[in-house]
Amino acid sequence: MKVTHATQWQVKMGRQGDFLNVNRKAAEIHKRLGASEIKVLAALAGAPQSQWTYVMIFDDEAAFANAMVAMDTDEEWLALGAEFVADPPAEATNSMLARDLLT
Repeated sequence: MKVTHATQWQVKMGRQGDFLNVNRKAAEIHKRLGASEIKVLAALAGAPQSQWTYVMIFDDEAAFANAMVAMDTDEEWLALGAEFVADPPAEATNSMLARDLLT
């Protein structure tokens, strides 16, 4: 059963490009660590357009768990995190881990 982790972000005005670049780098890392698919969703309706959602999809719970453990020591991930916190282009507002009941 596929597992999805989604994090909602409030993107700072004028920082959309910066945040998209961070997401591109994060997606490469997450795919390398086992995510089967990554999505970056920008609200069109029903939420402010500055609300974006970063979605990681994994084939199963084991793949998700392995990726989370690997991130703790992955040098590229840790460097990206340090770069992000120095001047964050967005703030995380919510996150969710879910099972895909149709897979």
